[in-house]
Order: sequence, then C-alpha cells, then structure tokens
Amino acid sequence: MTYDKQFLIEYLYNYLSSKTDHDFIKGYIEKIPKKLYRFRSCTENDFNAISNDYIWLSLASEFDDIKDSTIKYNFKSQKDEIFDIYCDWFPHILKTELKKKYPKIDFSRWNVNRGLIDEYLDNTVDKSGTYNRNKMKSYLLSKGLKTSDITVFDQFFKNYLTQDNIEKVANNLMDDFSNKMLELKDSFLATCFTQTYKNDNLWQTYAKKYTGFCIEYDLSKVEANSQSNLLFQFAPMLYGDKKPFDFVELFKIAKMEYCKEDYDKQLVENMDVQLNLQARTKSKTYDHEKEWRLYLKKDSVKTRKYFFPYINRIILGKDINERNKRRLINIAKKNGFDIYQQKYNLLTSSFSYYKIDKGS
Repeated sequence: MTYDKQFLIEYLYNYLSSKTDHDFIKGYIEKIPKKLYRFRSCTENDFNAISNDYIWLSLASEFDDIKDSTIKYNFKSQKDEIFDIYCDWFPHILKTELKKKYPKIDFSRWNVNRGLIDEYLDNTVDKSGTYNRNKMKSYLLSKGLKTSDITVFDQFFKNYLTQDNIEKVANNLMDDFSNKMLELKDSFLATCFTQTYKNDNLWQTYAKKYTGFCIEYDLSKVEANSQSNLLFQFAPMLYGDKKPFDFVELFKIAKMEYCKEDYDKQLVENMDVQLNLQARTKSKTYDHEKEWRLYLKKDSVKTRKYFFPYINRIILGKDINERNKRRLINIAKKNGFDIYQQKYNLLTSSFSYYKIDKGS
C-alpha cells in the first residue's frame, strides 16, 4: 500500500469534515497498517508505559525537530496580488473607519469605490509606492473638494493605502496566520509510530544504538475492541519539500469576511486541508522513518498517559544490557505479550529475531 500525498489529502478532507462518512472511515481503516512500532531507550518512563499499558502524548511544539508541524509561505512572491485584493477591500475599510471617526459626516457624496481608489493612487502616490501629500492636495483641490475633506483624506489614505501600510496590514494578517499555525500546532496531542522494526537508523537513534527495544502494536486488537474512531485518528506523515502556502487565498477570505460577502465555503475547507497537509509534511531527510501518528484533539484527552493496551510483542536490541533484558521479560510475563531478541550475523551482515522463553 502506498501512502502518498493524494492518500493523505483524501483523508484530511474527510477527517476535517463536519460530516461523517462511515463508508470512507471503514475503507480507510482497512488500508492502514495492522502493525505499527515504536523504538524506546530503556528509560524509567519507557518501563512504566509498557507496564501500565499507556503511550505518552506530546504537543508538536515539544518534538525535537523545530520544523515539525510548521507552515511554509512566501509572501513576497504574492504581494502584487495581495495589493490588488487590498485595493478592492479598501473602500469597505475606508467607509467603516470614516463612520467610526466622523459619525456625523455624510460621506456618500464621495462615492468611494475601487475606481476612485485607483484614480487616487495614480495621482497621489509616487511610483515607489510612497505617499505624497502635495500631490494629494493638488489632486483633491482639482476635484473640487474642501480643505476639511483634504484633511480627512490625508489622514485616512496616508494611514491605510500607502505601500508601507499595506505591508503592515499584510504583516498583521501574517501574525494572525502565525498564531493560527501555533494554535494548529498545539491543538493536537500526538504519538509517533513507524511501519517497520527493520530499520537500522531507528535502532541507532531511538533505541540508543541497539541498547533499547522496539514495541510492536497490533491495531487489529483496536478494531476488535470497537474502537474504529480511534483508528481513524491514525495517519501517515509525508516527506518532501513543502509548497508555499497560498497566502493570496487567505487574504481573499479575510476580505470577503470583512465585507460580509457570500463566498464558497469550500475555500475555507481547502485552506484547512492545506494547512494540515503542511503540518503533516516533514523534510525528505526523515523519509526513512515511515512515520505514522496518532493525533487526538487536546481538549478531548484528560491525561497525557493515554491508555493503549495493544502491545503484541517487544523486540530487544542486540546490545541491551542483562538487567534491562530481565526487567522487560518480567513485564512481558506479567502483561501477557511476547518478547523477542535481535541478533546480528556478522557473516551475512543481517539481523535475525528469535522468541525468548519467558519462563527461563
């Protein structure tokens, strides 16, 4: 089974939807691996977790990889499109702000619209995007406006329509976007798994150079316990370069919401999927991990020690010390799961795995 980008996108559209598609959930669960693995390093917390049948849930911000669950964007390449959207948006901003500042003045005679904005920009803003008050004054006087009108226009256009201010507005929106990213990053608790125990890099890194162990979880036991909704929280990670997030679409939605315009709510759904897709994409340098994650909404979990009694067996690293080996055998005997030992064959440069007799 290939768990590629299209697989994850289809999953996210259903996972994030407010509608429950039972047929999709059933089909998805049939496609996920029946066995998943976690490599551990023989800490006291590791022993406690397997003794008491729980996994520890972490926030993405607590992971070692600082890029984990982050969103990539490229504002500079999209600023011209954003400026154009903002010029459409500005008449609504101007009318709203003028009414707040001068509630007794009737501004309807100004007929503030996009055409007026474009004309104003052509006559009062330099090619560099710098606001020029003298050009503004000459232009407004030529249009027959009063000195009081000039004062009002000067204040609002200078504060809202210059290139610097548009960048400021965009940056403020980007701050909101960054906050949403952080909110997204810490709205879920997660645990990481992998698809295979035959991975030298993971034995080296997460099992402390073969001195730790690997846990095999049998997800068919989850299904047998009628926990299908839990299985639907499992999803693969993607590996590769992230395509910059479409900030233009975000700006369009912000403008339409501000102006109370009708728009296709599919845009918001698409954006939500793209945000989550980026959050679940890691650098290609990690693709050897073949990672799956269990994501649970933070507000739905009462404790970070999440009950997960689905251990099928434990595989001991080839260099585990005798004390830790004996301790794990005792836990396996008590909890009723199998325990295996990893062995390295120098002649064939390969590993084998044999079952340990827990009674010995």
